[in-house]
Amino acid sequence: MRMATDLIEQNNLKREDLNEENLAVYEDFLLYLRTDLRVDEQASEEVLMDVLDHLLEAQEHGKTAAEVFGNRPQEWADELLENLPREKKRNVAAFVFSQVLGLAGWFSLTYGVIDFLLSLFTPVDTSASLSGLLITFGTVVLVGFAVVVLLFKIIRSTLFQPQKKLRAGYLKAGIIGAAAFAIIVSSAWLIPDFGPVMQIEWWVYAACGLAFLAAAKIFSISAKK
Repeated sequence: MRMATDLIEQNNLKREDLNEENLAVYEDFLLYLRTDLRVDEQASEEVLMDVLDHLLEAQEHGKTAAEVFGNRPQEWADELLENLPREKKRNVAAFVFSQVLGLAGWFSLTYGVIDFLLSLFTPVDTSASLSGLLITFGTVVLVGFAVVVLLFKIIRSTLFQPQKKLRAGYLKAGIIGAAAFAIIVSSAWLIPDFGPVMQIEWWVYAACGLAFLAAAKIFSISAKK
């Protein structure tokens, strides 16, 4: 049995043989299946490969994706999803947690880099209370989880839709991202500090960010097992 990672690589290569029109429809189909966290990844990648092979064969005979999928490709995709086995809950949790850790990692790494750059021009206050750090981290985790769930829903809502709907999806994603950043920054500024205060240099934030990103990668790998 070919592993999901191998199927994804083969899929990426084979998709290059699709013409522009067929590729646009198939990539919507692909994202629709891959962003449904309920289904088993291995099974969904096998189905995606079968569909791609079928579409490539149809293309050789002059047929379009519209002729293969019909006028309602989303309904066709939904029928396939209903027959796919369910993903293990621990794998879904590991995947979502990996995305949240990734967001926390990039936030911490970016904060450290900004701190470093500012220190080149002006003195930077490196003091931070333990309560502030814990509250900020907790906020990042909770907001990150909500962002991951909402972004997946937005992505799925824009698939098989006209360009106008796609632009609206991008706008929603941008608003959610800005709101999430504002909530995280506000939690650090507005919530009063209490508990012990520590001096934390920029490199500590950067190192924690890299550690979170490494942990995210580990969880992402475990979600595929």
